[in-house]
Amino acid sequence: MGSYAAVTSLHQTLNLISKSDDFLSQSDKLCIIYEIASVLEKMGEIPRSRIVDAAAYERRVIDAVQIFQDLIHSHLSDHEIGFTLSVSQQLGIVKEEITSFLTATDKISSIRYSNFASSDYNTDNQQHNLLVGLDDQIRALKQWIFDPISYELVKSVVGMTGIGKTSLVKQVYNDPLVMKEFETRLFLHIGPDYTRWKDIMLRVLDELGFVIPSDKLDTDYLENQFSEALSSQKYLVVLDNVWDDDTDLVPSNFPENIKGSRIIIISQIQRLHDYIHTNKVILLPFLNNDDSWKLLHQTAFSNREEKCSRELEKIGKKIAKNCEGLPAAIIQVGENLRGKSFQEWKILSEKEDPLVITRYDDTPLSNALFFSYMMLPRYLKPFFMYVGVFPKYYGISRSKLIKLWLSEGFLDTYQGIEETAGNILDILILQSVVLREKQTSVDMYKFKNGRLHFTFRSLCVSEAKSEKFFHILKKYTDCTPENIRQQRLCVHNNVVLAFTQVHELMESVPNARSLLCFGPKQQYPVLLPLCLRLLKVLDALAIRFYEFPHQLLALVHLTHLSITCDRELPNSISTLSNLEVLIFTRHHNIKLSNNGPVYLPIDIWNMHKLRQLYCKGFDLPLPPDDSHLENLITVSGVSVHSCITKVLSRIPSLNRIAVQIESVHDSTETFNFFGHLASVYEEFESFKCVVVNPNLSSQIIRSVPNFPMNIKKISLSGCGFPWENMEVIASLPYLVVLKLRWYAFCGPLWKTSQGRRQFPSLEFLLLEDLDIENLEFDIRYLRWVIVRHCYKLKKISNQFKNIELLEVDDCSPSFMKKMREWRSVVGA
Repeated sequence: MGSYAAVTSLHQTLNLISKSDDFLSQSDKLCIIYEIASVLEKMGEIPRSRIVDAAAYERRVIDAVQIFQDLIHSHLSDHEIGFTLSVSQQLGIVKEEITSFLTATDKISSIRYSNFASSDYNTDNQQHNLLVGLDDQIRALKQWIFDPISYELVKSVVGMTGIGKTSLVKQVYNDPLVMKEFETRLFLHIGPDYTRWKDIMLRVLDELGFVIPSDKLDTDYLENQFSEALSSQKYLVVLDNVWDDDTDLVPSNFPENIKGSRIIIISQIQRLHDYIHTNKVILLPFLNNDDSWKLLHQTAFSNREEKCSRELEKIGKKIAKNCEGLPAAIIQVGENLRGKSFQEWKILSEKEDPLVITRYDDTPLSNALFFSYMMLPRYLKPFFMYVGVFPKYYGISRSKLIKLWLSEGFLDTYQGIEETAGNILDILILQSVVLREKQTSVDMYKFKNGRLHFTFRSLCVSEAKSEKFFHILKKYTDCTPENIRQQRLCVHNNVVLAFTQVHELMESVPNARSLLCFGPKQQYPVLLPLCLRLLKVLDALAIRFYEFPHQLLALVHLTHLSITCDRELPNSISTLSNLEVLIFTRHHNIKLSNNGPVYLPIDIWNMHKLRQLYCKGFDLPLPPDDSHLENLITVSGVSVHSCITKVLSRIPSLNRIAVQIESVHDSTETFNFFGHLASVYEEFESFKCVVVNPNLSSQIIRSVPNFPMNIKKISLSGCGFPWENMEVIASLPYLVVLKLRWYAFCGPLWKTSQGRRQFPSLEFLLLEDLDIENLEFDIRYLRWVIVRHCYKLKKISNQFKNIELLEVDDCSPSFMKKMREWRSVVGA
């Protein structure tokens, strides 16, 4: 799973060993940490373009370390007799593998890497003359090239491997009008070996015929020569396959753009500001279904005399859709189908994926995808591979990934680590190996959801199996002794767990560290193999339990537990003292009692490592004297009974809370808890309150209690506040996100006060299912507004014309018409 994650995980494991445990000495602990860290350092010294050879040796080290960790966890669980000898033997094996690794990588670093050059792994030859669905992007690139008043020097063409970046730029580059426009044209393949601007300048000068003396390779001399060569001409330079994301170096060193020269950078690496300053980048999209079929048809029926029947066309369109819009995948599938029978087409259409991608396929697409994976910085590889544990089309949320990554031990836990883990998802998206689904509301530079294209997912599954990182169980034949011996078992069809033989296999090799059940939710209970004594992560929300499975309490290494159960948690839940994430839900929101709140067991206050608590329908009990949950930062699903000062004051690190209110019969008392939050916390990240089935005919609440002054995000639904009392929220100085859903505020008019500075930091506003008719306000920094299902809305402020992102959905026809007119005026 990569030496970076191995070092972190080993460090966490060794910290579990107390001073009273004498099976591993302190000197041995320090020695193994130092030696495994040397592997990490050595991997950092190897150029990314050459790291594939070192990976095999790194894998042997990691395998030995994982066995070493398993032995330590087994000892801590069972105290087996004779265990000390096994630890010392395995420690010796780890040291031997590290020595072999260091010797091998010294040789790798000393030779010129030549058999894994990125120029050999591209899909450009496949896609030549087969550009489909990119007319808008070609037009935009040409428009910039020929624009006589644009002095913009650089534009990037970015997108996922195989999406057609190089093919598109080559078509523009070779256009006769483009050729006529420029005195000098250069199309340079950069690749991973060129990570410095100095190297790129040498390439350009060499292509222009300049001979640079070996004693004059300093940067100043090269820049002078470079400037002299290009400043007198109008030039077009294409830098293809750029792997350094610090491309701001390029425009600062090229000659001043007086004559309208152009530089095109082709890369799969995006930059954050590309999503805001979209004029500097052309982001290639995936093909729609019609263009996908058009490209597949062109490829599969290259002979114009061949005909496609209606029945075959219907099947072909399904296959094309399954390619998920990636041109290189469509072309490869088309080539595979060329000359095949109707039955072979039909068989392929019924498969989950039209292609299987592995590092050993030796096809242009597989090689290009594997190269993209190998070019990831080493610390990112385990995080990327982990995204492959989810089923196809599974909605992968940022929050879920963060919780799982941290529970798996990929990162050390410290204050603010969730932000760091979230940034890793953003980086993977910017590397174009994970696809973005949705941006977060709190920060436009961050992404809320992501997914894998089926090609990268296929590669992830293949690599994970070979590296013993995870294995997917979807059918009975997936459950073999070899497959079960994995770090993580991912169940994509929970029915597999109903087989007795599967349980017997798992019991024979109980060294799995994670069991992830992401299959469709089961109406009836399915037995879980709870014999996996080393389990750290158990995600079984999709499996229903009638009673709490008490066998879980023996899994003392659990850091993450997600289950669905129709009964309450036992008081002995505190036995799982290592839990950091506890998600406990009920099947179909079964209500356990009509006589008031249902509380979590009192021993919940003894779970001091707990950081995330999700317990819909349950409340935190009053804490015993001197009890605190000092690491708890998120509480979700509780009612107002958990939001009293006696409870909140014992959770000092809390910064996110989501409250659900079943009834508002006594409205004034119900909403008093807002004041408790303000009295306990100064710093607060996010507050959410949902009133379930509010009584819309009841008297409107006449006051909005105070919020913590430093709160950043507020989400309200069903509260029924009057717009006049929005003043309390409008005065919050650091509020960035405000979401108002279903009767959160009511009345026909929302108008901000004139002459008063309101919402000084607000950037995102959501209005959904409200009865508002007129919206009149001026919010200075507002950048993103979403309006949904506001059927009475007729008028909004002219300020909305200048909003960067304005989304309007399912409002009155007259209002929708007005929005379309606005967009045509402002060019949206």
